[in-house]
Amino acid sequence: MNQSPYTARRRNIANASSGYPEQIHVVTYALIHDGSSPDAALELLRSHAEARDWVVHSSYFDIADMTSARTERQFWPKVERLLEARDVTGLVARCEDEIVFYRPGKTEFRKWLLECPAFVKYVSEPPSEVIR
Repeated sequence: MNQSPYTARRRNIANASSGYPEQIHVVTYALIHDGSSPDAALELLRSHAEARDWVVHSSYFDIADMTSARTERQFWPKVERLLEARDVTGLVARCEDEIVFYRPGKTEFRKWLLECPAFVKYVSEPPSEVIR
């Protein structure tokens, strides 16, 4: 059953007036492909999320080539499980290329996000030296 915008508005007002607003929980994920510091990458993502009053549930990073498949990465499956189980409602990453590099995979990834349903927020642009 679809909720009307008025129902969602009433719920948001009730949450705000109770002092316990509904919190958005996110997972942060970075792919370290250039030898940069994982701590700096995760701190960038964490500060971006917290600036929006999102709660960072978990933070993960993998060290791999950008063209590597998500299934070959050590921690990406944990990110997927959090999103599919709806333990978090969003993903914060530096750029889409760090999650999926090739165009057909991007379409598949976006459809999967819609099915979860979850959102993704990218913090920066993809590296300019990468040629696809």
